[in-house]
Amino acid sequence: MVAEKACLQQQPNLNFSALLQSRRLRGLEMRFIVLLCAAALLLAVPVSLNAEQLTDSNTAPSAAEAELLSLANAWTEAINAKNRSKLQELMASEFTLHAWDDSWQVARAEWLENLFHSYDIKEYHHSAMVPHVYGDVAMIASRWYWHGARGAAEKKPFEEHGYVVDVWRRKGGRWQVVSRITVVLPGKEEPFS
Repeated sequence: MVAEKACLQQQPNLNFSALLQSRRLRGLEMRFIVLLCAAALLLAVPVSLNAEQLTDSNTAPSAAEAELLSLANAWTEAINAKNRSKLQELMASEFTLHAWDDSWQVARAEWLENLFHSYDIKEYHHSAMVPHVYGDVAMIASRWYWHGARGAAEKKPFEEHGYVVDVWRRKGGRWQVVSRITVVLPGKEEPFS
């Protein structure tokens, strides 16, 4: 509990003591507390930072980070193009999309089915991409936006934005994404300042 409080207290304007004692968080497992901390830290990431600025800054990404940023961009391109073979190459068979609080999950097969049959994507992109490599495991935190139409029979317009943490694993010398944890934010996306 000390670690969670320390992490949560890094955001000074929020009453985390009351939050930790609330019934909603008391029942969450440690991993959800960690995800909450990660989401809070994502919100603290300067929104003006994007992949181009990362590569042009004084703190250029390492070779592994640059490779992961390239793969993440290729994944976004494959989603927009609905390129099944590229998606299967980049996404591990055990890939799962999760809500930040694990209130819902979508396995790879269902995720692909939804993409190909339920979504007409007009625009989808990521920005403020920040990679972190830990040996053969890595994560990329980013801000995302998309809009289009969705539905199985009748397509209805949608527009959403938020933050994600993608977890990548290197196996046999090849990186694949194994998990995406997403936070969908309410309201319209604010433009970068």
